[in-house]
Amino acid sequence: MKPYIHDVYPVKAQFLRNQPITIAVELDLPFAMDNGQVELEAKVYDLNQQIEVYRHKIGRSDPGQQTVQLMISPKDVDFKGYGVDIYLYLDEEWLQVSSTSFDVVTNWRKSPRYGFLSDFHPKEAGDSEDVAQMAKLHINLVQFYDWMYRHDDLVAEVEVYSDLMGKVSSRKVIQEKIDLCHSFGMKAIAYGAVYAASREFYEQHPDWALYGSNGKVLDFIHIFYLMNIAEESPWHRHIIEQYKRTIEELPFDGIHMDTYGSPKIAISKLANQDKIVRLDEHFPVLINNTRMTLQRSIDDLCLIFNNVGNWPVNTVALAEQDVIYIEVWKPYERYHHIVQILRWAQQYGEGKPVILAAYLKPFMETGDASIDRANHAALILTAVISASGGYHLLLGENKGVLTQGYYVDYSKLSDSFFRDIRLYYDFIIRYATVLFDPALRDVSMTHVDGDNLEYVFEKVSYSTYGEANKVWTLIKEKPGLKVVNLINLCGVSDDYWNTGKEKPTPQNDLSLTILLESDVKSVFISTPDDEMGRPQQAHYEIEDRDRGKTLVLTIPHLDIWTLVVIELVQ
Repeated sequence: MKPYIHDVYPVKAQFLRNQPITIAVELDLPFAMDNGQVELEAKVYDLNQQIEVYRHKIGRSDPGQQTVQLMISPKDVDFKGYGVDIYLYLDEEWLQVSSTSFDVVTNWRKSPRYGFLSDFHPKEAGDSEDVAQMAKLHINLVQFYDWMYRHDDLVAEVEVYSDLMGKVSSRKVIQEKIDLCHSFGMKAIAYGAVYAASREFYEQHPDWALYGSNGKVLDFIHIFYLMNIAEESPWHRHIIEQYKRTIEELPFDGIHMDTYGSPKIAISKLANQDKIVRLDEHFPVLINNTRMTLQRSIDDLCLIFNNVGNWPVNTVALAEQDVIYIEVWKPYERYHHIVQILRWAQQYGEGKPVILAAYLKPFMETGDASIDRANHAALILTAVISASGGYHLLLGENKGVLTQGYYVDYSKLSDSFFRDIRLYYDFIIRYATVLFDPALRDVSMTHVDGDNLEYVFEKVSYSTYGEANKVWTLIKEKPGLKVVNLINLCGVSDDYWNTGKEKPTPQNDLSLTILLESDVKSVFISTPDDEMGRPQQAHYEIEDRDRGKTLVLTIPHLDIWTLVVIELVQ
């Protein structure tokens, strides 16, 4: 038996600029340390460039598991992702390499990764594993889903209480989970629907409600009655005051302003007069007034508003929310719809990050074959959203995966697949600099195929818009940088993002030629499907062709997702 790296991860979900950085290495030591010298070597990478090396000798120790804390120098950057490769040696003999990643930001808005908590039962007291697991996924924003007493009376006056769905929660546990999030470098965001109220509240304030054109009050699942959010309605100030009370009585960092997607148009009966309310006109006012009120109570306030079904992004994108958050439903059902949503939101938001809540119902199904298909669907969708510069709300507490809009009924990932998707999340952070750079322009539909010869793919069936049974080519550029994402849909029978998927058929020796405007500085290839996402030096040639200098590159293998990064001399 020899020493073994059991796990490696950053101790926080995200580090701030100039903050000390620590990487935890869990080691299995089968013998007392006086029987041999164990040493760790940590290599830190900025994309494919090694920038630092640290060595750490393990002191005397009894056999068993030991967690070693490796200190890495703080980084004075605005936003950058880094890779860390940990090499394990015994008496200078190399035994193993394991990898992780971390990012450094000036504030969390540079790269918001959203997760969820929904279980605040008293029995959860003292349990930190759920938050610790999310930190290993680099989740830095946590939505506290259905933590409240009532939708119209958020903060309970008692220690233990039940909500309208019968879920039991504890204020002590909520406080504990918030503190845990903060200890892992995460922001804790309180769920709060913008217009939902109990029947009792509605009956006390029937003129505050929204009605259909038939005169009947509007409700959601016959439990929550929908209130008028217009600024002239007393509900407008009521819900903002509830949000204010929430962040003043509990150390939440912000509010997740939820909506249900319906109604889009309703009738107000304020002052006994029927008046049409177009909600897309009133949501921005509610968001802005919430910001104005709450920012007096806490610094660095986070507001997230739910655009259900991609509505109404056009009116709220520039409101004073921190991200554009979209819950994806039909008719946005194909992979190319995911990219369409992201592109429009990125344009409307003028640089705001975009988070998609795209829940995967295949995880509701049982049986090994169905679970395998769900796992493949999760990896493909994660690749699609990340390669398009978006963030994905899917995972949360206890290896939970969201399958529908009521988070309490989440499904669970297997231990083995949790490790697989962790590799994807590590990969996303390692290469965040090129995945989420807002200066990169998407040229997938203008520089490939047809008369476009800037990028030419050969020896593979490919698509620029995510067709089934083809390799999807997603390409971005900015001066000095070209980024090619390849997502393998070969052997995948359909392009519906919310159905189980076959394991893509591996592709070999893909040929790619790229027209160059200047000399090449470096080219590397990486994939989360191999070598834990470590960069691989690409073998390429430069040819002088009719249109100019051309890079000729062979991509040896494609499982699900491969990233190619070309840096040019400027």
